[in-house]
Amino acid sequence: MKAFFLEEGVYWVGAVDWNPPKFGESLAKGTTYNSYLVCDEKTALIDTVKHGFTQEIVSRISDVKNPSDIDYIIIGNYNMDHSGSLPFLMKSAKNATIVGTKECKKAIEKYHNSDWNFKIVKDADTLSLGKITLLFKEFKLKNNDIILTYLNEQKILFSEDLFSQHIASDSRIDKNLSEIENDVLSYFVNYLMPMEILPDLSGVELIAPNHGLIWSENTIKIIEKYKEWIKGKSKNKVTILYSSIWRGTEKMAYAIADGINSMGEEVEVVNYMAKDTGYILTKIFESGIIVIGIPSFKTGIPPELTKLFYFMELIELKKKRLALFTCYSDIISPIDSFFKLASHIDFELIEKPLEVKYAPNEEELNLCFELGCRLGERTKNI
Repeated sequence: MKAFFLEEGVYWVGAVDWNPPKFGESLAKGTTYNSYLVCDEKTALIDTVKHGFTQEIVSRISDVKNPSDIDYIIIGNYNMDHSGSLPFLMKSAKNATIVGTKECKKAIEKYHNSDWNFKIVKDADTLSLGKITLLFKEFKLKNNDIILTYLNEQKILFSEDLFSQHIASDSRIDKNLSEIENDVLSYFVNYLMPMEILPDLSGVELIAPNHGLIWSENTIKIIEKYKEWIKGKSKNKVTILYSSIWRGTEKMAYAIADGINSMGEEVEVVNYMAKDTGYILTKIFESGIIVIGIPSFKTGIPPELTKLFYFMELIELKKKRLALFTCYSDIISPIDSFFKLASHIDFELIEKPLEVKYAPNEEELNLCFELGCRLGERTKNI
């Protein structure tokens, strides 16, 4: 297998996983485990690959350099998709020193029951490979602390999970931002939120993440997108979420969507029983208004909706405008149960909930259409 040339002395030597185990919508397109070889007087490997792909990384490294010549293996993120192949790789790179944080050292030693040479680094530390100097930057996420590696001379940032996408592709470089923007957003929402700030990216010309395509042609654009997403900027779009057994709630959802569409605004209707939570979270994040339809469920809330709101709280989705509707056959409406469920979520209720008993008649579907028209008008002003 061949390495991919990035810049002088810098190569992609990772692996492509076309069919990873199903782990939510965000892996539906496969993924890559990106590893980078930096060659100078000394040689550094930045991250490894998932267990099971060692043959690929060793083959690609060997296309450039004998693996036994690797001096340093930098582990910026100790999760197993970045460090899982270490025990097998170290059989070839016997003299390599592992480079990472104190926490990284603890994790690697526990994961692999290892006693390898280890160099502890922290924020602003440097590592000279000869003419090339690596600068380490600590970056804190809510669920993990990572080390970013900046190649000073060539202005390359090895960004770990930042700017990643789960895409399996025979291409290594970004060509068209519009084709992969939804994948970048999905990764941001499902793996990085809540996120409040970016590291200093001044002077960075190429961003090499742990997953997906490498940012070369759209570096500035994707940085700007991240800045917008961190601020919670949404589209002028309405997403309608619903589930339905006897189609009553579904008919209401479609009528509301017709009303929004009649105002010339973008709308998407999603059955939350049929779609993955990661997909739905991304749609909620990018939409200015969320409309949720609740069917009968033993005078309560369907468990899929409970799961969705649990994840919304985890990633701290905030400041969304909300409208509610229900078609129910239980003794009481599920709306009150919904308010209890959503009490920890920062939503602004912008319409009185629309409640229908048993099945919507023509007059009630007209009310749904009118609700959609009002929501479409509100969307214009977001």
